[in-house]
Amino acid sequence: MSSSTPASGSASGDVLAQRYGSGHRTLSPRQRRGLSFRGWVIIAAIATLLSALFVVWIVQGQSSAPVAKDVSFQVQDAGNTYADFDLTKDPDQTVTCAVRALNEQYAIVGWNQVTIGEVAPEELNGRTSTHRVPVRTTNEANSVGVDSCWKVD
Repeated sequence: MSSSTPASGSASGDVLAQRYGSGHRTLSPRQRRGLSFRGWVIIAAIATLLSALFVVWIVQGQSSAPVAKDVSFQVQDAGNTYADFDLTKDPDQTVTCAVRALNEQYAIVGWNQVTIGEVAPEELNGRTSTHRVPVRTTNEANSVGVDSCWKVD
């Protein structure tokens, strides 16, 4: 068996030029221009502005959402419990909160929805008010608390 290999490096270049063409050009460092410093500064400024607008949008949306915090609960008997919680909301908002009672296996044994509108100023601590909600249960509860709250349109 014999193999035919080119004897010189230029023959190899000729073969490649014939096979792939010699139409490709390499760019000099002056021709390969990226973004200038000014271009990068403009891109950074636009990215910063968009990020700031996104954060403001998120914070503004979260600030008007009602927030409930469980304070305590009381199990009166196998059929009745009470949940005490703090609710932070805008004074003019009407909010519905779902309160659930769970047994030892974390199964829901009681549920109550309460709608809270305007609260008297003497009952407010800033934007926060305290509420006690009764929850009837099918059997004895192990814990009682707020599941979620949402604005009523």
